Amino acid sequence: MTIEDQQAGTIGKWSTGDIAWVLSILLIALTARLLHIESQPFWLDEALTYQRIHLGIDGLIADSFSNRHMPSYFLMLQLFSQFDSADAWLRIPSALFGAMSASMVFVIARRIGGRSAAIVAGLLMALSPLQVQYGQEARSYTLVTSLITVALWGLVRLAQNPVRASLGIRHPEFDWRGWVAYVFGTIGALDVLSDAAPWLIAANLSLFLIWRNLRLEQPHEQHAGFRRSWLLSVAIILVCCVPFYGAILAASDGQMLQKFDWVPPLSWRNLRVAAKSAYLMRIAAVVRFSVLPTAVPLLGLLVAVLGGIGLFRMRGRLEGRVLLLGFAALPLLLLAISLVKSMVLPRYILWSAAPFFILAGMGAAALPRRLVPVAATALLLLCAINLAPVYRIETKPRWDKAAATLAANVRPGDTVFTGDPNAPTMLAVLQPRDTSPIGNTALVTPRLDVALARWKQGGRVWAVNGRSALGQREELDAFKTRIAALGTPALEIPEGKEITILMFAAPKSGT
Repeated sequence: MTIEDQQAGTIGKWSTGDIAWVLSILLIALTARLLHIESQPFWLDEALTYQRIHLGIDGLIADSFSNRHMPSYFLMLQLFSQFDSADAWLRIPSALFGAMSASMVFVIARRIGGRSAAIVAGLLMALSPLQVQYGQEARSYTLVTSLITVALWGLVRLAQNPVRASLGIRHPEFDWRGWVAYVFGTIGALDVLSDAAPWLIAANLSLFLIWRNLRLEQPHEQHAGFRRSWLLSVAIILVCCVPFYGAILAASDGQMLQKFDWVPPLSWRNLRVAAKSAYLMRIAAVVRFSVLPTAVPLLGLLVAVLGGIGLFRMRGRLEGRVLLLGFAALPLLLLAISLVKSMVLPRYILWSAAPFFILAGMGAAALPRRLVPVAATALLLLCAINLAPVYRIETKPRWDKAAATLAANVRPGDTVFTGDPNAPTMLAVLQPRDTSPIGNTALVTPRLDVALARWKQGGRVWAVNGRSALGQREELDAFKTRIAALGTPALEIPEGKEITILMFAAPKSGT
């Protein structure tokens, strides 16, 4: 048996069937993400993406760093937007990267556990509601996830054959594919979004375990060679990433954690919401920290059981420890930070679903081979039914409808008062492209005193209640109480579940 065969374990080389399956997973994942990709409007994060990519390069970079973001994704999207600036077009890269993540999950699971494991893991990643939701957003989360799956594939290779990973770089049998995939996947992820930073911790813990295993079982030159390659990988990653993180720290004025005050406080309920949406196939409400009713109630339990079985089956293997660290390090680190400042959000743990679904695939691989076709078909149907509500329910506030209503009805001298301080951004970005900007016709302001003063001077006021992102929402009754000085609204227009527009006529002369 060659070293390459040993590295692949007992799974063997790929067949035509494996290639057909990975292409099928890629197609299923891409279809799920492209389907109705334009149906949900931008929410605040995407609106900020739209504004950022329309800045000059210098402005884009400065705005990214000041908001704790790497500029790389936005520079790429700025280039992509030259073809078409439509909202749906800006989401297509996320759909592509999300589909790539699903195919990489298949590839990793195939390497570790065979085709049965790969099919289940790939389908879960392809049809996970949260993965699909972020595969339909103009944000960088799926790009980070796809890069981390590349790095995970490399790390799994190293764990499967530590001896080959410890050879000298010039040795013909040196596992350069594993090291290169790990290093460049990690650099890419870290240089796209800081959410990838816990991956570096999980990966180096995994490399430590591999080195320790070599130290216990192999001669000195073997574990010394691995340690040299490991330290070189650390050096390369730090050189390529530290300057960008330094720029973020410099732009944050030492107030990194304080800028996350909008994250909901840590609670058992919020932990359940994060876990259900990230790992257990539940649909997340984007601006409410909650999960929506599920069409297949037992699917989450099934995935959890498969993940537990997979973890048990992998308990004695280095690859299993790599997957466990890849899955657990991120949520555990965020949980520890949340004891000081709440940081647990479904999208912040998005990439850790990849190793979890691989473990679930390993659990499914325990089924008798004759049952695999039936199980795969049943899983595909259950996941598709479970995902269907994503395309027909409102998961993001309908600021597009609110902007269209205002653009069609405001007139010179009117005031648009917004209860959400970010609403002016939403209205500016989501107004109909073929209309004059709302701000050119009316004054748009989040200041009630300004709106009240203009109303007293004889202008109409359009008061908009609704949220643009996570955080405390002012309920409609409380909003009405706050603006009671404007009198009784002449119109009340609901725009979806989250937004209501109230129109107050100009006061009569002498009021």
